Order: sequence, then structure tokens, then C-alpha cells
Amino acid sequence: MKQEHALGYGATLLLPFLALPSSAQQRPNILYIMCDDMGYGDLSCYGQQHFRTPNIDRLASEGMLMTSAYAGSPVSAPSRACFMTGQHAGHTHVRGNREYWHKANTVMYGANADYAVVGQEPYDTAHAILPEIFKAAGYRTGLFGKWAGGYEGSPSTPDKRGIDEFYGYICQFQAHLYFPNFLNRFSRSAGDTAVVREVLEQNIQHAMFGTDYDNRTQYSADLIHQRALYWLRQQDAHTPFFGIFTYTLPHAELRQPDDSLLQAFRGHLLPERSYRGDNPSRYNPTPEAHAQFAAMITRLDKQVGEIMHLLEECGLADNTVLIFTSDNGPHEEGGADPAYFNHDGKFRGLKRSTHEGGIRIPFIVRWPSHVCPGSKSDFPFAFYDLLPTFCDMAGITDYPKQDIDGLSILPTLTGKGRQQRHDHLYWEFHETDMLGLRRGKWKLVVKHGTPSLYNLANDPHEDRDLADRYPRLVRRLVRKIHEEHTNNPLFPVTLPPLP
Repeated sequence: MKQEHALGYGATLLLPFLALPSSAQQRPNILYIMCDDMGYGDLSCYGQQHFRTPNIDRLASEGMLMTSAYAGSPVSAPSRACFMTGQHAGHTHVRGNREYWHKANTVMYGANADYAVVGQEPYDTAHAILPEIFKAAGYRTGLFGKWAGGYEGSPSTPDKRGIDEFYGYICQFQAHLYFPNFLNRFSRSAGDTAVVREVLEQNIQHAMFGTDYDNRTQYSADLIHQRALYWLRQQDAHTPFFGIFTYTLPHAELRQPDDSLLQAFRGHLLPERSYRGDNPSRYNPTPEAHAQFAAMITRLDKQVGEIMHLLEECGLADNTVLIFTSDNGPHEEGGADPAYFNHDGKFRGLKRSTHEGGIRIPFIVRWPSHVCPGSKSDFPFAFYDLLPTFCDMAGITDYPKQDIDGLSILPTLTGKGRQQRHDHLYWEFHETDMLGLRRGKWKLVVKHGTPSLYNLANDPHEDRDLADRYPRLVRRLVRKIHEEHTNNPLFPVTLPPLP
């Protein structure tokens, strides 16, 4: 995937050696906030017109806003796997939302039946992931939000994969309920020896679905955020930390407390959209999907502002790399209406699609004295580039470079050194039987084995299929797809025929 040429998009430029800093105090903290299913246009700094996101906008004004950032996959679990492993979706083990639960195997929480075992396909335990690498390098590690890297009791849960403190959802299906029966916890400092379930006692007094659901008060997004803030307050300038805040907002279901954040939008985003609910998917109904969605992103923006304030209050902001992004493109589940909010229609496709709309994401980086405030970059990169980037930031050289697809984008962020470039970026997703490959301005999208070719420079919406006009280019890109894909029987896709 990394091609060596003297010049051009595929050029490999020499990256300067980054030595490990001489003291722990000089190593930067890294705080990575990744929200759930936020589209490219869902922030006002990326063009949203229906509401404002002032705190995230301020983050962008104090750092770099990336306009060609890509998720690892168009859905949650594999996108997170690409981030964690530094491998793209043709190489990493987890390539889909494979679930581990069975309806016959349940536990009662009050009158509510819930699954006894929950979670997704585990990460490959033979491949080191980011928190393991950073913990081994002396960092304190915390993850707050969605895990989705292995089911309960599997060999790949936060307690076994380098996480010191965890609070949130082991299972992303469980995260469909914002007022759940339980959340998961692992606290090394509190003496936990494994991930445990923390029952939400007030919630379980009421039903998971129907009108009684409105009486639940323990809102997971707020509980996770407060636990994350508590962990941040325990940090100091002497030991660096690596925080992964995988917040679930604004993913469906579209429900939250009926507070001032929601009330500010009620009746103002017309025509309003009503949603009847989907019990099997754990999406409760709402009569005000537009107001709920806008308020959920406003709530997330408020939480980001509280994180920024706390870092400043604790004297940690100057030495902390703070990143905000989303795991994939926007969705239509739970009553969400991306056509309404992303009115400019800049990109085609949604979550689960390898068109730009499913994988192009917001990405903002603030690192005082290292990243130029108010800067923008159109440099194309994907989630699997973050592992080597973070390691370069921290001066970590002991990680499995031969087993990753990523390249460090540190020179792009800092303006120092010479940036190595990918020959191409790659995606695949088995549920929709789609693949994608970007090489410079060219984008190949494959669906059910049939390739289509687009020129992103003048057709970012991918409307004009140029495959018939440029058959030689299509053949070259198809060969690249065959080179990048390794077979995984759990997540099969249809490759385009070789020429």
C-alpha cells in the first residue's frame, strides 16, 4: 500500500527520526474523542446551518481542521478496529458488526430481560492495539464509551487489552439504548479483576420500551461523560495519559433528558419528523426526531467544551493533543434524517456505504505550540494512520510496524519534516458487499463485484461513473484491490474480476 516514487501522489518522502523525549513530563498526553455516526456536515465548522457547535468550532480555531479524513470502515466495530490496530479493513481481523448474544440466554433486570453475554467479534490478540502499546510505554490509559472490540468473557475486553480504566458499553448493540439496564466497568485502581456490569437501579424499575421508558432517568451519555471527567481530574503533569473517549452521541436512539438543551429546539426544526420506534433494534419512538438530533449534537458539543475547560483548569491543555472525530458517516436509523441536516448534499452515501458520505468524516486536532491554530489540511488519510501518528507524537518506537498499513501524518499536523504519502487508501464492508479505493483524485467504488470510477476533484458527490472512459485506470485499481484484500470467511466480500 505504501509505494515509493520520486514524485507525485504516491511519493514516499523521508520522515525524520523522532527520538523518545528525555523525560515523561515532555511526552504529550493524547485525548481522542470519537463520537458515533456524526456526518461530515453535522458541525457548524463544517457547514451545518440548523444549529451551532461553538465549543467544537473553538477547538477547530485553535488547531487544524482536516477536510479529507476518512474512517476505517463505514460502520462502527470495524472502523474502531482499524483505529486500534493500524490496519485497513482488508487486513484487520474485525471487518463487521458481528454480534455475540442469543435471545434464549437472558438475565432479568427488574421486569426487563436482557442478554447474559453481549459484544462483538474480538480483536486479534496476537496483534498489539493502541492502548497496549501506550500502557507498555508508561502511559495511563482510559476508555470511556463504546468498546465493540470483543464480547464479554472473550480474550479481548478492556481489562485484557491495556486499559486501566473503562466505563461504558462493551457491546455496541447495547448502546442503542440511551437509558440502559446496565453499563460496563473496569477499574484497575479500584481493584477490579475483570469487566463487570454496573446495574442502573433507577432505570430497571421501568420498562425498556413503551411509555414507561420515559420514566428512566439514568442517561448513559451523561454517566459516561461524568466518569470520563473524573478520570481526567486524576491525571497530572508527571505521568502522561492516553484517553479514548468513544462517546455514543448522536447515534440512534434519538432520546435524551427533557432538559433545556432539547427544549431549545422543540418546535423550531420544521417540518418535524416522527418515528414509531423499532423494538428489535432497541430504538424507542420519538415524535420530534429533528429536535432530538440537534439537541444531541449540542449536548456533545457542551461535553467537548467541558473537557476543554477541565484540561485548562488542571494545567494539562498545553501538553495534550486533543482530537475530535466520528467513527463513520451519518445514518438513517432511529428516526435520523441526514437529508434534512446535511442539506448541502456534498457527499453521496451514508453509513454502510464506501461512497464518500459513508467514510469521509470530520477530524480536528489541537496541540498547542505544535499545530498551527486556525489551519486546514486537505491531506487524505484514514483511521489506520493514527496508530503510527500517535506513536510518533509520544516518541514510541517499539510497535509492530511490519504488521500495520498506516503512515504517520505528524509532519502534516506540525508542518515539520517531510510527509510520507499513501499510494492509495482502501475500504471494504461485507454487509453491503462494497469496497472502496482512493488514489489521488480517483475513487473506485465496487458494489457486488462491479467497479465504478469517480474523479473526486470535480465530482465529490460521485455522480459521474467514468469506468468506461478510463478502462486502463480501472484495471490498475482493481489489481490494487486484489493486492490489499486478504480473505476472512467471517466477513466475505465480492472482489471485482481481475483483468
